[in-house]
Amino acid sequence: MSLSSQQAGIIQSLIPILKQHGPEITARFYQRLFEAHPELLNIFNHANQRKGEQQQALATAVHAAAANIDHLESITPVLKHVAHKHCSLGIRPEHYPIVGHHLTEAIQEIVGPLATEALEAWLLVYNIIANMFITIEQDIYLAQTEQHGGWQGFRSFKVTRRIQEAQNLVSLYLQPTDGRPLAFFQPGQYVSLKIHRDKYDHLRQYSLSDVPGKDYYRIAVKLEDGGKGIPGIVSSHIHTLREGDPVELSAPAGDFILTPGKTPVVLLAAGIGITPLLSMLKTVVHDEPQRTVMLAYAVRSGHYHAFKEELRALVTEHKQVSLTTWYEEPTIEDRQAGIFDYSGRISPQWLQNHVPHNAEIYVCGPRPFMQVMLSTLLKNGFSASQFHYEVFGPALAFQIN
Repeated sequence: MSLSSQQAGIIQSLIPILKQHGPEITARFYQRLFEAHPELLNIFNHANQRKGEQQQALATAVHAAAANIDHLESITPVLKHVAHKHCSLGIRPEHYPIVGHHLTEAIQEIVGPLATEALEAWLLVYNIIANMFITIEQDIYLAQTEQHGGWQGFRSFKVTRRIQEAQNLVSLYLQPTDGRPLAFFQPGQYVSLKIHRDKYDHLRQYSLSDVPGKDYYRIAVKLEDGGKGIPGIVSSHIHTLREGDPVELSAPAGDFILTPGKTPVVLLAAGIGITPLLSMLKTVVHDEPQRTVMLAYAVRSGHYHAFKEELRALVTEHKQVSLTTWYEEPTIEDRQAGIFDYSGRISPQWLQNHVPHNAEIYVCGPRPFMQVMLSTLLKNGFSASQFHYEVFGPALAFQIN
């Protein structure tokens, strides 16, 4: 399946229209989709829909597809990243024609009557990208199933241990109820947890925060704000779980993973972004004891300082590890205890003075934090090829400026 030069030209002529009307198109698309297929509300994140993040991510994807029509292979890395998220949520080949139909109809509704050949060309582009997704996802599903302890879909687990890590953060240790082995995961990967509330299944992805190879998975869940001061429907439920309670998990997925090697590792974390980076830190200590690893961790205050004792022990017991901590709003008790290094946020000057120029750099945290970290490092002469980062939420809505 390929485009003719005429069809490619038609798609390129649509680029300004798709860019201008992207948010309107995607908003209408999701409205149409859920009216026709309410069962898909069991897959899509309702919170991201309310915030407009999913719509923005899709608008970015639609525009990127049109803008790269002559070299779609250039967006393959992005497709692979999104495909891992799709597999974690259980997206299947039969979902793609449904999405394609409603997206095409939404484009026609918003931008007015388009020539038949324009819509035909657009649908052909969509089908090409859908087939790319399907091929990548089939490989991911196959790899998940074939490995020892692997599975597809959702598997029953139970909470075997619960730890309050910080004021708004709880760690859950999860073991499968069937007693079978657990699939190995790469440090930095995540699982999807499924709960049923208000008529729908709700899926959320949580990074695995311990080293692989254990007989449990560990996740850390922040109590999220669902809007208007109301706790998030999923995170608030998870915070009520106790030892012995059942949960359902997808197999590990994600391409934000630790790369083995000899170069220094720099981990830049803010808030809940510590979770995948802690798995990476512990794995370096376990598997590569000669490799230096530096963690820079920014939190609001001591009340929100996650894994405090665990991190302190890693620094004390392993000379290869260094830790620098920032409190944005330190309390009087924090200052008296002297448990942090700097007030405020991680500064460009600190990055310039402390990050080795040959380091592999892993970044995770709120989007504004990640934007500042990556942009600052680029301005200081680092290469984008040195960066590895994970976006919590729709990834295509994030861009490095």
